Formats: sequence, structure tokens, C-alpha cells
Amino acid sequence: MHGRLKLRPPDAARRRQREEKLRQYRESMEALLGGPPPAQVLSLTGSVLASNPDVGTCWNLRRRALGALGGDWVPSELAFVGQCLGVNPKSYGAWHHRSWVLARAPPAGREDLALCERLLAADPRNFHAWEHRRSLSASRDAEAELSFAGDLLSRDFSNFSAWQHRLRVLGAAGDCGKGALSQDRLQKELELVHHAVFTDPTDQSPWVYLRCLLSRGPEKPRVVFVHVDREDSTLSVVFSRPVKVSPEWPELEVTLDGSALGVSWSSGEGRPRPSHTWLCDLPAPPTQSPAHFEVTWSRGSAPVAVTLQPGEAEAWWEEPIREQELFWPEVGGACPQVLRAQVGPCRELLELEPQSRGCLLTLSLLLAALDPRGHAQEIREHLRNLQDADPLRSGFVADVRSRFEVVLGILGAGEGLSLPSKGLTVVPLLERVASITRLELPGNELGAVPGALGAMRRLRELDLSDNHVTDLGSAPPLPRLELLRLDRNPISHASALSSLAAWPRLARLRLAETPLGSAPDGPAHVTELLPRVDVAFS
Repeated sequence: MHGRLKLRPPDAARRRQREEKLRQYRESMEALLGGPPPAQVLSLTGSVLASNPDVGTCWNLRRRALGALGGDWVPSELAFVGQCLGVNPKSYGAWHHRSWVLARAPPAGREDLALCERLLAADPRNFHAWEHRRSLSASRDAEAELSFAGDLLSRDFSNFSAWQHRLRVLGAAGDCGKGALSQDRLQKELELVHHAVFTDPTDQSPWVYLRCLLSRGPEKPRVVFVHVDREDSTLSVVFSRPVKVSPEWPELEVTLDGSALGVSWSSGEGRPRPSHTWLCDLPAPPTQSPAHFEVTWSRGSAPVAVTLQPGEAEAWWEEPIREQELFWPEVGGACPQVLRAQVGPCRELLELEPQSRGCLLTLSLLLAALDPRGHAQEIREHLRNLQDADPLRSGFVADVRSRFEVVLGILGAGEGLSLPSKGLTVVPLLERVASITRLELPGNELGAVPGALGAMRRLRELDLSDNHVTDLGSAPPLPRLELLRLDRNPISHASALSSLAAWPRLARLRLAETPLGSAPDGPAHVTELLPRVDVAFS
């Protein structure tokens, strides 16, 4: 297990062992199927499980027999399960049976802790033993559990399970409410992490632990954009994270001039699944007086107010962007002094180990959380080095680089967002710029339409030229989009554009140098699909 060499007996001896084991198993199972009394069931199942603890039928029969026998069988049964775990420390059946026995016994004591310690000494990644210890540690002193995890880490800093146990103990003890540790505890944990990363900079476990220490739990979804469209009689609500809104989930409410509206919600993609964008039809707003809308997400939260003035075609509200929380929101709200204190050790370690993947990623995240624009060049350099140092995760690193470039673009965006030739593989965070009217993404590495595109209810121009888009798929309809550029994308079939038929104001479509333009009857099929759209293939 986990790199440990298993010694096997010679082939002849192993064959004899298997034959004898099979004979005993068949005899015992035949006797068990004959319906023996409970005492004999315990004997027969014991002989089978002692050599193979993974026979679930025997555990089931054993539990039934124990329930029929009565008496105090708990101590002997726990000892028996302990013997079975010695044969297979990761037997699901044995661990389940032990939990069943303990549910009928007084709270587990030192014996169970000793069992966990013995099994974890043999295999530090035995997740059954870790989960059992966590259930036992709920009533134990947190410091004792931290000391236990610390002892294991002192032997091997790459013990990811021990790091995880340590973090969960801190959270259960109340030391990390909302992801923030007390100052004394945080300092101790940071010292432990620094010691670990300087001991072995290539080990990812302490780097992951450090990022968890600095992070807070994800915030609850909140409304970041509300748009009222008079022409379409539609109200759209955009959230910071995908949510599910349905009649059984009435937390999203709308009022018009103080009166609640009984509306039906649908996602921006038209599918009953979590989405950034949710839409509802509105009654015709008044034309001679202002229409005051209020949107409330979950009771007790502050409503978002939008006023549609007479003569206006649309009105919207958008949450101001918090720069530090855009790239790494879980850390952006942390104490800046704590974040800055980690930058120095990371830079120092990077001078000694320039290919440390954990250090390159963590330092990039820290700098982006502190000042993404001020540290832009350094962050780009670290992410390029990370891609060279970790070619097996080049896709992940490319997505991180893409997110950072999008963040920089958003911070400098006005009415439009322009990100040409940035090497983008994904375009996240569009829900945070839902009010823009122009989105330019030419010359990137996109293989599909951005996921949160449905949030952009005011978008009029979209440029996806020179990417790798082959099919628009189920791209959500954009109610105000007039111009779409798809030049030099590998689109070869008119059916790849079928979703555009639902875009009500699309007037111009550019498909220069696409395979579709030279395909037999390709232009004719596009014209048939989009009869009201000016399509250009050159």
C-alpha cells in the first residue's frame, strides 16, 4: 500500500493457501445458509472474516446473530473487529461493523484512539482510520489532536491527511470562524508551514494548507447586477455565484412600487439548473411616472432598488467591484498585513528553488490579492514559470493566467471589455461586468462561448474572431446583441449556429475565412437559418 513492497510466498505455497482458504470458505458459507443457531453463526462468520474481512454477507449475518443473542458482547466484538482490521486495515465492511458496534456501546475511549494510532503508523493515508479518529476527537481537547497531527507531520511533512486533520480540528474548535484564525494560532500555524516548505519546497501539501489557512469560506451568493428592460418587459438578476431559483425556492422576490409581483423565474440558459442569471417577465411598467423595482434575495438581506424613468428603455444597478477580492475572493478579504508577511518568505524561497510549483502559485495568488495591477508583470512572470515547471498541469495554469488577464481587463473596463490576443482559455467573471455593451476577445484560445455570457443583457457587440470555436452549442440568447464576429473560427456546419436564431436583435454576423464559407451550400444554409441577419463570409 502506497509504495510499500508486498512480499508474496512462492507460487506453489500460495496455491495451496488459496485452495485451503477456498475450501474453508465454501464449508462455512454452506453451513451458514443452512440456518444455524446464533452462537454457531458467530463461529462460522468469525472463521471466514478472520481471513477475509471483505465478505459483506458474513458481517450482515453476524449483526443479526448478535442482536438475537443479547448479553454484553461489545468488548469481545470490538476485539474481533480489531483483528480483522489487522488483516485488511481498509476493509469497508469491518469499519462499518465497528461503527455499528460502537453505536450500541458507551463512548469509545483510549482503545479506539490506540487502534487509530496503530493503523496510521502503518499507513498514514488510511482514510478509514482518519475518519474514525475525527469522530472520536469531537469530544477531545483540540490541542491534543493538534499535537497528534503535529507528531505525524514531524515525521513526514508530505502527510496530506495530517494537514487536513489539523485544519478540520481548528475549524471544529471554533478557531477559524469564517476562515479566520486567532492571531496567536495563526502565527503558530504559519511557522509550521514555513518550516515545512523550506524543508521540502517541492511538496504540495503544506502549500495547500497555507492557502487554506489564509482563505475564508465561500461567501453566500449575492445579487451583483439587476437589469430592467422596458422593451422586452423583462427583469434579469445576476448573482455572484450560480444559484437555483424555483417555485420551491422563493428567496428571490420582486416588488413594483411597493407591491409584490408573483413572477415565474427561468435561467438565462433556459435550463432548470444553477445559473448566474435569472429572468422573469414583468407587467408593462408605467410610462408617465417612474417605476420603482426592488429585488430581494433571501429574507433579511437588503433589497436592491432600480428605478426606470419615463422614456427610458432600460435601467440597471451594478455592485461596485472590490479589486482585492476579484482574483482570489476567498483571500481578498483577509488582513493585508498577514498577506504581505507571506510574500517575503515566498520570494526568499523562490530564489533558492525557482521551480517550486507551490511557491510560484501561492506567490502569484498573494500578489493578486494585494494589488493585481501593481504586481501585474511579476505575476505574469511567475505564472509563465509555473507553466514551464508543471507541464502536466498546463491546462490549470493556463486557466489561472486567463483569470488574471480577465481581472486586469475588468479593472480597466469602461463601456467595453477588450482582451485581444491574451492567450485566454477561459473567460470567467463576466457576471461582474454585466453592464458593458462591447466584448472583444479576438486571437485567444477559446474553444467555446464563455459560460456566463447570458449575464450580459446590455451587450451589443461580441468579437470572438481567431479562436477555436467549432459550435455555439446552447449559447444563451443576448437580447440586445447586434453584431457577432466569428471570423477564422473552425465552424464548418450551419447547425453550429442554430442557437443564434433565438437572438432577437442580431443584425450582422461575420464568418470570414471559416470552413462554413467554402462548404457546399454552407452560405445558403446559414441564410435559411438566419433570414433577417446580414451574414458576411469575406
